[in-house]
Parts: sequence; structure tokens; C-alpha cells
Amino acid sequence: MTQKPDQASASHTAKRNHFKKTDRLAARAIKVNSPKQIMSAHSEDLRALMLALYESHPEELSKSAQVGPREMTEWVFDGKFGWRFDGLQRLQDQQALALLFDEQFQGDHVLALVVGLETSLFHGYGAENEFAIPAEQDTSRLQTLVCTLRDFQKRYHELSGSKVLPMLQEAASQKLVSSALDSILQRIPVVTAQTCP
Repeated sequence: MTQKPDQASASHTAKRNHFKKTDRLAARAIKVNSPKQIMSAHSEDLRALMLALYESHPEELSKSAQVGPREMTEWVFDGKFGWRFDGLQRLQDQQALALLFDEQFQGDHVLALVVGLETSLFHGYGAENEFAIPAEQDTSRLQTLVCTLRDFQKRYHELSGSKVLPMLQEAASQKLVSSALDSILQRIPVVTAQTCP
């Protein structure tokens, strides 16, 4: 028994639509795992971290601005400052993170933490900002980023016994920072099993 032309056409159309849908789903899965999407997720983690730390430590926020935690967080992430802030001497990356361990630094430690982490991340992904993340990634550069973040995480945990920064020694703050760092580290697409020095 042969199919009628209308049935054959309908069957062919259904198969073609199924393959188109499968192709769209595969493309969407690839897009979700693209470096740009991953960096966006990192930024959302850091945005949430900044907001939570400012809400629990308004004394740090007052070192930078006389606005609320949400306004400051939006200003940092959505502003046109290129992640260079005068209160941090325009430092980025590891230099901004180093301010957390500097007893002489009297500025906003939450800002130093978030700017240091955010800029370390997009530099590790090979970009000058969080929007220009290239599709192709240098795995050795990502491995270096992972090692840098793990080293920071270790140094950060060692603060618990020092008097450098009481805010970051509190259990609640330690938990917030550790959770954000763990989430970020799990998301970085490192394909090598290379260990950090």
C-alpha cells in the first residue's frame, strides 16, 4: 500500500520539523555553554555576592558611596567605568585582590574583592571586558585562571586568624565568598587535569 501524496508530504514535513527542532536545541545547548554565557553566569554570581556583602557590611559601602547596596552593585556592574575605580587606585585583577591582604588599604574591601575577581575572570577568558569574550578559548590560560583563583581562595581562608580584615573573617562572609568561588571554579571549562603549583 502506498502513501497518498498529501500523507507523504505531511510525513516529510513532520520529519523536517523534528530535525530543525533538534538542531535548534543542540544550538541552544552549545550557546548555553559558550564562554560568553559562562562569563555571564560568573558575573551574576559576583553581582549577588557584592549585594549580599554590602547588605551585611554597610561600613564598607560607605567608603565608596552614599547609596544603597543595590544601587552600588548596579553602578559597578552596569556603569561605564571599565572596571577601573579611583577608590582602588584603578587596579584590576590580582592587584585589586592584593588590596584585601594589605593592612594599609583603608578603602572598600567589597569593591576590591569583586573588581579583582571579575577582572581576573574576563582576563582569564582572553578579553578586556565581560562582553568581549572570544568563542575560542586558550585552555592553558583557563588553567592559569583556575590556579590563580584557587591560590586566592587559599589565601582568603588564611585570613581567619589575622586581624587584617574583620569583615572577611566573619563566618557568614566567609561562606558567601567560598560559595561564589566554588560555583565559579566548577563552571570554568578546563579540559586538562594539570595541577596547580
